[in-house]
Amino acid sequence: MSQQIKLIWSQVFTVKRCVLYLLIILGLPVLQFSFIYEGYQFFLPIEVFEETLSGTIPMLFPVLAVLIFLPIFIAEYKDNYLTYVRTRASLKDYLLAVGFVNAMLTGLVFFLMTIVTFVLIHYVEPIIGLVDYWSLSEKTYETSNAFSFLADIHPLLYAVLYAAWIGLNGAAYATLAYLLILAHEQVYLAISLPFVAYHIFNFVAGIMQAPQFSPISTVFPFNITEQPLWTVFVPFAILVVVNITLYLTMIRPKPEWIFQS
Repeated sequence: MSQQIKLIWSQVFTVKRCVLYLLIILGLPVLQFSFIYEGYQFFLPIEVFEETLSGTIPMLFPVLAVLIFLPIFIAEYKDNYLTYVRTRASLKDYLLAVGFVNAMLTGLVFFLMTIVTFVLIHYVEPIIGLVDYWSLSEKTYETSNAFSFLADIHPLLYAVLYAAWIGLNGAAYATLAYLLILAHEQVYLAISLPFVAYHIFNFVAGIMQAPQFSPISTVFPFNITEQPLWTVFVPFAILVVVNITLYLTMIRPKPEWIFQS
């Protein structure tokens, strides 16, 4: 399967794909930053970082997760490439390799988006001086979230671990869409369901007055007051269980992978 992984990795770094990755890693944070660096009251760079990762990025998170790799697989599926693979190698190994690259690449892009944003705002922006910071005082109200205790240990530790958390969630949503494609072979339904479920559960959590368990507030916990760290793992654990259940009940039992055009 390692040979299959190398083959797939060679397809993900075309010029067009790299432009997409750069738009996610740099373009979206820069766009959000351009909206908030003036007119907001900031006391610390970490507040700018958190506000930069708010807004559009949380709303489109599952869509971005699907766009990073799955269009490559969908194009292969529509071009009957999987039939060609079946005659030359184990289709099961190839599909497992696709799933691995899908998760790894999606996680990597989101990790880089988060860590690059942090480095630019925490270390580069103060040199440029675009943001006017207000002076801290004893009466200053400092916002905090479930991950803020990491920043108290070291800001870079906070950035790395939080970036890993974003990457894990992105990989989980991309994997969900991929497993749905394999399970039902309804491409457009499969890639839209993660986005729909994401926002339905956000709505349900709001109605039940439990925003600490909404997907958007556990992946991007900047819009609610500080909650215990364990709360962020609840929607993620449910997502992982759904992925495992899909694989064990609808995909693994198949005696042969059959895809129809």
